[in-house]
Amino acid sequence: MPYATKEDIDELYGTDLLVRVADYNKDGTPDPEVVARGLQSADEVCNAYLSAQYTVPVVPTPGVVRTCAIDIAIYKMALGRGVRTDEMRVRFEDALAMLEKISTGKVGLGLPPVTGTDENGNPVTTDPNVKRSGRSFDTWRA
Repeated sequence: MPYATKEDIDELYGTDLLVRVADYNKDGTPDPEVVARGLQSADEVCNAYLSAQYTVPVVPTPGVVRTCAIDIAIYKMALGRGVRTDEMRVRFEDALAMLEKISTGKVGLGLPPVTGTDENGNPVTTDPNVKRSGRSFDTWRA
């Protein structure tokens, strides 16, 4: 499942921006294959960073990751069309900086704990914000 969708971009920035960056054939609508490539590229970038701390893809998608994926996808689509703006570049760079902070454990994902059962049927709660390996956050601060 992708971290962001066309509908997420529409909701955050509006259809006009998506048309501007993804209407390569200039018919007034975003080209589905361009949007798909941009979102796929964004997923690849997000996973490259997130895999340093988490099993990818991260499910459910944290809002911070969705926003990063949107800004990366828009930037990638705009590059192909030659309509990139300074604001898009800054949002792209900010997304990469946030993903870097997440990958190094400086920022968590903000996910709620997940409750389930273990193989014996006993209740288990896991925290998806905890690194998958290595030292705990408290030992990093020490």
